[in-house]
Amino acid sequence: MLSTVKVLFLAFFDICRLIKRPQDIPESKDLLTLCVVVYGSLSILLESLSLPLEKAILAGVLEVALIMIFSLAVLQIRGKSSRWTQTVTALVGTGIIISIIAFPVYILIGVGELGEFESNSGQSIGLLLLVALACWNIAIMAHILRHALEVNFMLAVILAITYIWIIFSFTSAIMPMETH
Repeated sequence: MLSTVKVLFLAFFDICRLIKRPQDIPESKDLLTLCVVVYGSLSILLESLSLPLEKAILAGVLEVALIMIFSLAVLQIRGKSSRWTQTVTALVGTGIIISIIAFPVYILIGVGELGEFESNSGQSIGLLLLVALACWNIAIMAHILRHALEVNFMLAVILAITYIWIIFSFTSAIMPMETH
């Protein structure tokens, strides 16, 4: 079991390094389900750093649902819906890795801490790391979409940014930011 987890982790990490493609991941509904559950749980954990638990759960579930819907929509438009399982597995599998890396960065910048936001060197470094992580995540998503949809990288980057905008828009519409 441990060797299987290691092989899968390395495969997802190779996608994060833009080496492997989504079609290099086994087409498995069980693997998809496992990855969706783990990714959703990590999303909820990260969201719970800055949101009440019920809102964090809603945001995590919404994000997973939108990944699945967005992927199906763009794959169907390109006539490649048979690639949905591997595409979503690759997106959430790499999302697991990004989430694991993001967790300590969120802690470093003080996400969810009460009181005044005091800028310090740790937070500045953390914010730079968060920006780098966001750019890397866009590149990973674009890499996956480029191969799944058979489009050029620039179009895939535009689709990845569009996906992130959709997530932000839906989340903001359902859970508006509180102003003080």
